[in-house]
Amino acid sequence: MEFKHELVKRNEDISVMFLNMTDNARIIPKHWHNHMEIIYILDGYLEVDINNSSYLVEENQLIVISPRDIHSTAHKDSNTSILLQIPYELLENNIDDVQNIHFECNPYMKNNQHIDCQNDIKILLKSFAEIYKYRPLGYKLKINSLIYDLLFILVNKFSVSVPKLNIQKTDRYLDRLELITKYVKKHYKECISLDDISAQARLNPEYFSRFFKKYMGTTFLKYLNSIRLEHFYTNLTNTDYSITELIEKNGFTNYKMFMKLFKDNYGCTPSETRKIILKNNIKNSKM
Repeated sequence: MEFKHELVKRNEDISVMFLNMTDNARIIPKHWHNHMEIIYILDGYLEVDINNSSYLVEENQLIVISPRDIHSTAHKDSNTSILLQIPYELLENNIDDVQNIHFECNPYMKNNQHIDCQNDIKILLKSFAEIYKYRPLGYKLKINSLIYDLLFILVNKFSVSVPKLNIQKTDRYLDRLELITKYVKKHYKECISLDDISAQARLNPEYFSRFFKKYMGTTFLKYLNSIRLEHFYTNLTNTDYSITELIEKNGFTNYKMFMKLFKDNYGCTPSETRKIILKNNIKNSKM
């Protein structure tokens, strides 16, 4: 399946996507991709939903998201994290039968061996960040070494086999969800009725609603509004358009409903959010 709801762009000089960043409040709606994703929270917290299971990842905790897992992330305050996304091609070339493997590594694991292995992964990620920050002579060699060390731990300590039948079923529903999310991505600014989107998926509205809720863990309307809200937030933080213009620009038609949705998700109004981000940007520019 070529379509990826989330575009993953590799760093130009290494074979993975790596970020060591401080981020303002942000909500990333449900999506999937073919990369393995590892998130290590250094400061703050992150709420993560994976295949309808919810996790709170706090300071000095990490979580691993397997390729093709449907997931979303959210945090209402700024956080600092290390993000590593490993391409499926790299996994496939180095791990036997990776297509039948699922990785399960999260903060809720209490087994002492799992905790020790997670600590080893954290050390590797910190080393990765340090090497990549200064990029000494031959740094790519060390980066590759750290990636393979990390994958060796994940394969041997945090992987479980998945029946081939389950993999085929996952591919089928992701193919259908691809049609839906691709349509929403293109038309989110427009009015999309249940009949419209059901027709795109070639399903009757009643079955479509059950199918979407089962696999995405939310109703279609909530998903549609989360996509609109994501685009609104990006416009809010990167343009000087008025709040009213941005509401209309991103497909919202009910002002009161929108304001409640935004406050429920971000804990404050759009105007307050803009002021907070501006203040943080000025503070960071002086550092």
